[in-house]
Amino acid sequence: MFKQFDPGKITMVWNGIQILGIGPDTFVKAVRNEDQYTEQVGANGDVVHSRNRNRTGKVTFTIQDASPTNDALSAAAKADELTGLMYGALLIKDLNGTTLIQCANARIQKFPDLEYGKDSGTNEWILMCAELEMYIGGGLV
Repeated sequence: MFKQFDPGKITMVWNGIQILGIGPDTFVKAVRNEDQYTEQVGANGDVVHSRNRNRTGKVTFTIQDASPTNDALSAAAKADELTGLMYGALLIKDLNGTTLIQCANARIQKFPDLEYGKDSGTNEWILMCAELEMYIGGGLV
């Protein structure tokens, strides 16, 4: 069966800022900080699975350095340096399918490292998520 993917159908919004001007390769990555379960195997082979309730995570956006999204994120990061109050909701929705990433309280971890070269580059913005909700779905089309 034929399926189609369109990167333009990935919507990404943090704190009212639409993430635009995405990078050419991987442009978003969502990762939980710890495993959902850990495993301990005793000396005699008994196994215990321990549930980990840590739902913190990080989301990395790769944005072209010419994107105006950098201005909006820089202003938010600067405001957070001054007030400590710049956090907000994060929503990533794949309109190609059913994948949904959400976080009610996400904040910018730090300004991206700055690099210049022969060609236009990208910036990696990392958001820390207090509780990263993830649903990795399939494609609809």
